[in-house]
Order: sequence, then C-alpha cells, then structure tokens
Amino acid sequence: MPASQAVVVNPMITDRFEIFHVNQTVEEDMPLHYHDYYEINCVLKGSGVFYLDGDEYETTPGTVILVNINDLHNIVRQSTDSYERAYAYVTDEYLKSHSTPATDLTACFSHYGKPVSRVIRVDPDMLAEHIARLDEKPGRSYGDDIMYEQRFLELMIALNKAVLASTNDIMPESSMVPRMIGDVMSYIGDHLDEDLSLDALAARFYINKYYLSREFKKHMRVNLHEYTLTKRLLKSKELLRKTGNAKRVYHMCGFKSYTHFLRCFKREFGMTPKAFVTSNAEPDVIRFEHAM
Repeated sequence: MPASQAVVVNPMITDRFEIFHVNQTVEEDMPLHYHDYYEINCVLKGSGVFYLDGDEYETTPGTVILVNINDLHNIVRQSTDSYERAYAYVTDEYLKSHSTPATDLTACFSHYGKPVSRVIRVDPDMLAEHIARLDEKPGRSYGDDIMYEQRFLELMIALNKAVLASTNDIMPESSMVPRMIGDVMSYIGDHLDEDLSLDALAARFYINKYYLSREFKKHMRVNLHEYTLTKRLLKSKELLRKTGNAKRVYHMCGFKSYTHFLRCFKREFGMTPKAFVTSNAEPDVIRFEHAM
C-alpha cells in the first residue's frame, strides 16, 4: 500500500482496553492511519519521530502521545537502534464508565470541551514503573482482573494529572499543515452530514478547488475525498454503537444513499453494518500482547 494512502486500523477485539509492549524496528514509510478509539503511545527507550495530524514530534523516553479518536498519525522513523515503546488502545466508553463528576478520565483528550490529541513529557522512571506493572499479566484468582484494571486506571490518572499541570506539552518539531488546511479539516469534522465535495469546500473557503486538492494531498499525505470518506465512516461506527440502526445513520454521516453507505462500509471494515452492530453486542475481553 502506498505510504501516501491513509488507512483505518481497527485491531481491537474488546470495547475496553488493550496493552502492547514492543521493541521492534519501525518500518519507514508505513501508511498513516486512524482509529475509532484512543491510542496512548509511551516511549520507554530510544527516540523517534511521530507524525500526528500534520505535525512531527521528536520523541524520547518519557514522551507520551495521546492520540484522539479519528486523528491521522504514524511513526515516521526511529532515530536510534533501539526504540522501545508501550501503547494502549482504550475506548471512549470505557474511560467514561470509570470517570466520576470530579475525575474525567477523558480530559486528557480534550481542550475546553473540544477533542484534541496531545504530546506530553512525563518522568521516564514514573512511566516505566507504570508500564512494568501493566506488563504483569493478571492471574486467574478471584479479583486479579479487577486489580489489573486498577493499574491501568492509575496510569490514566497520572497522565491526566500531567496534562492538567499544563507544563508538560511538547511542541512539534515542525508544523506541516498550513492554517487553511487545518481550517478545512476542522470544517469537515464539524459538518459530516453536509455537502463536502471539492467544489463545495472550495466555495466555502474562497479558494481554487485544484489548489485546495493539491495542497491537501501535499500536507496530509492523503487526498481530500479519501479523508472525508474515512471521517464519515468512522462517524458511522460511532453512531451505530449508539443507535444500532444503519438506516438511521447513513444520512447523518453525509452518504447520499443507503446502498453507497453499505458498499463503502463493507469495503473499509470488511463487514456489513449489521455484522458490526452484532459484534459490538458480544461479551468483551481484555487482550494482552508483549512483543519484546
């Protein structure tokens, strides 16, 4: 698959959280990708460059990348021979279900109520300690699974406290997205049920449509149509989880017909909307993988 093509990566098999610990060489020119859940990428040893929605960040031990739902990202390259990382996938529903009025565990993924991604720096030893505790798989004794979840929640509390301290954000090494492209992306995200054709967007922002198309592909590494379609499909999954009714969802995401929606959904996710709804109703599990 060409590096310029963005793909949706959805390896989660649970609607809670999953933990991975890796020390593998990063393949360069890997495709950009999205998730319909949060990703927490923790750097433990070595360094590398991470791309996140138009910006590149140099990451070192103690760097934590908090990737919001649907944000475009990938590891560009590693800068050292060893690049050890741990990362977690966690759903919005899981974090909200474990939040309280005084402790919102999704706060690290928002800014004044608006969804955001962040790159922060925390104490490397503190981060390594949390990951070491999560590396210990839960036993089969009574309460072991709950105690393991408690360790994960402690990590989330620590990361949220780091964000609230407001002194830990890392500035990007380079900003790859001009303001115009950023404005277009924000508009798309807020108006998925409206006309987002190239002509409509060019008229909305008073720019030449060919210039817009060329600049979007140049800076985002994905063409405008594909970006919009992916955003709509990810939104449809979010709404399907809430409503369970594909015929109520497709027009809310900007699809002109139900048939077109079905075709795009199956091509992107490998299943029909009905199968997706059924799979989300099945009992969940927590998966642990360690590839050291």
